Amino acid sequence: MTRAVRVGMDFVSALDRGSLRGLQKLCSADATWWVDGGPDRAGGDPEGTGSGRFPLHGVMRMDDKLALMRERGPATFPTGCRQIPRRVIAGEDSCVIEVEGYGVHASGSEYANRYGFWFDVDAAGAIVSVREYLDTLHAQEVVGAGARVPARRNVRIPKPTDHSDPAPAAATALALWPALARADLDAFAALFRADATWWTDSGRDRARGRLHRRGDIAAGPLHGVVPMADKLAAMRRRMDSGAYASAAVTVTPHRWIADDTLVAIEATGDATLAGGARYQNRYLWVVDVRPDGIAQVREYCDTLHIAELMT
Repeated sequence: MTRAVRVGMDFVSALDRGSLRGLQKLCSADATWWVDGGPDRAGGDPEGTGSGRFPLHGVMRMDDKLALMRERGPATFPTGCRQIPRRVIAGEDSCVIEVEGYGVHASGSEYANRYGFWFDVDAAGAIVSVREYLDTLHAQEVVGAGARVPARRNVRIPKPTDHSDPAPAAATALALWPALARADLDAFAALFRADATWWTDSGRDRARGRLHRRGDIAAGPLHGVVPMADKLAAMRRRMDSGAYASAAVTVTPHRWIADDTLVAIEATGDATLAGGARYQNRYLWVVDVRPDGIAQVREYCDTLHIAELMT
């Protein structure tokens, strides 16, 4: 177990227990916590000023985030909110942990989110950055925006990792994005196994987004787990319909972790839609690369932004 995985798993465990003191002990004095910002694209920029909204606040200092959780947590989830780790992509100084969360909001609404947490740790084993990718549409609708977060203070942003010579699995995963930017779906499709699947969380329909059941491509971009053949057909229909003024979505990877067959990639996506609106998402891709091609893609992103522009 690497240093990053050990500390990341301890963080998820403390979060599951609701131990804010435990979370604080795992972090450096200047650690930060990021969540994307929904309609406020500038506010969700990891190198921006923060949106000033809860729960989709952009970058916050960890002590401000924990103070907000201490203030709001007991009233928001009176019986707690479970956080169950499901899969780990391990690096030495960074790791990604896929997590499923469940709680009952004070309103009585069920909160059932799926997360990709990216943790960065320093040489002493302290967390310096948490990036939380989740279904922002579901988070906003259940938890709401009832409080503003404290004013942003100076924060330290992790710099992209230099990957001059990616491992074979990472090279395969990274090959997806130039093909997509060219709208070359034949080259894109050739990277997948025949039985591959693609998952994106499902916004308001929580059951459809479950990771171990079949989703519904007819539901649109927030479809759950679907066969890659269905995903490709939907992508072709969208491109052929003239939905994009640009060729397609240009995805720019910024850093990645390759761990056995799994590759975790942080990236941004950019496209101009037919009506002139700009689609500008932040992603965590988890790609399962086997010797005969990609078996699975999980797409964690700002679903609220997708819902506003594409559904």
